[in-house]
Amino acid sequence: MKAPIEQWMTFLHPDQLGLVRRNWSGPARISGPAGTGKTVVGLHRSAHLAQRTTGRVLYVTFAKNLPRVQSTFLKTMSPAVSARVDFRSLHQWAQEFLRERGVDVRLNGDKAETAFSLAWKHVGRGSPLAEIDPAPLYWREEIDHVIKGRGITSFEEYAAVRRVRRRAALRRVHREAVWVLHETYEELRRARGVHDFNDVLSMALAEVEKREPPTPVYGAVIVDEVQDLSLVGVRLLHSLVGDTPNGLLLIGDGQQAVYPGGFRLSDAGIDIRGDRGQVLRVNYRNSEEILQAALAVVADDAFEDIDGLRTPGRRDVELTYHDGKVLRSVRPTVTEHDRDLVDSIRTLSADRVGDAAVLCPSTRAINHYHRLLTRAGIPVCALERYDGNPVAAVKLGSYRRAKGLEFKHVYLPRHDELVSAGPAPLETTPERRQLARSQLFVAMTRARDLLWLGSVRSG
Repeated sequence: MKAPIEQWMTFLHPDQLGLVRRNWSGPARISGPAGTGKTVVGLHRSAHLAQRTTGRVLYVTFAKNLPRVQSTFLKTMSPAVSARVDFRSLHQWAQEFLRERGVDVRLNGDKAETAFSLAWKHVGRGSPLAEIDPAPLYWREEIDHVIKGRGITSFEEYAAVRRVRRRAALRRVHREAVWVLHETYEELRRARGVHDFNDVLSMALAEVEKREPPTPVYGAVIVDEVQDLSLVGVRLLHSLVGDTPNGLLLIGDGQQAVYPGGFRLSDAGIDIRGDRGQVLRVNYRNSEEILQAALAVVADDAFEDIDGLRTPGRRDVELTYHDGKVLRSVRPTVTEHDRDLVDSIRTLSADRVGDAAVLCPSTRAINHYHRLLTRAGIPVCALERYDGNPVAAVKLGSYRRAKGLEFKHVYLPRHDELVSAGPAPLETTPERRQLARSQLFVAMTRARDLLWLGSVRSG
């Protein structure tokens, strides 16, 4: 408890040892609410399998910062086997695999974005889609997460697909307009000779399915935060090991999904039966006070997990830690709010600063608080550069980048601005607000000892 937070993040409760060592007859899944130790089980499971399999172990997440942190943790925990576990983000692994196979990868996000902007200008903004949302972002996400993320190749398939976690109702005329936008984007993208991130995964899946050397041989694949992957991404990872015993382990929680869209395991051809689906129900991280504050944000947001079950937003868990506190700061101006934030962080002793994190919902907010903390003389470490080693600096990053991590002290400045109630002029607004609440929930549940919630309210 007193050691740096990095030691806490690798501590395996004795009650979970059996789960780490269990033999599964095929693909398995570990789920459970925030704070129940899913990631630490996966980390110890990777060390266990590395000692007992002939092939290498692949540990995959969606976020690109987590593999670096988890690799450091495993080197500290089990240095003898750490070299046999490959920690990668999904897209990083796919690009490396394609290059090894001699496949030309021309990933260029900027040029792909330009192609989409032109497609929206030519066929999108004057279409029926503008009736639902005149901004292009929602429709870019529709193509990324629903069409290309699911590997859909025909309008008939798209017209019939159930759009998991997408709440805006699309009539046939809207789906036809989306398909025209998609086809126009693809034409413009190909004309520029570039790939987008979804293309990389689809290309990697096609290469793996060829089953020609030198396809990498893995003894096991562990997927953390699986709910944030696309359907194509899950199919790709499943194809590496198939249904072999102890081959595929999926770890995640649908309530903590922070990206649009979704899928069901059945869509990926993955069958988890009997005891191959384990639900953790003991929260080791959050006190009652912190957990209830977080649950209040998502209490009304029922969610569909990747098993297809509808689950209420407020779930019961057993708590083991009771010392965490919530501190709220409500000020009439941003200046006074920011002063409170700095004053609160300054109460931390030098040896505790590295256990704290300031988390923000946007890049703009991150830049603002980086300037604020730096000017106040508070050392800052960007989560993008954090490698899992203790550092005497406050971690600073986005809600999304905090996934899979824990901190003793979490500060959430102006935390309620994106989720506050108000008019919903667009059909897509409720969906966006629910996604913002999910992201805030993830950020709040990162806190162990202190959760600082800042708000700016006049009057």
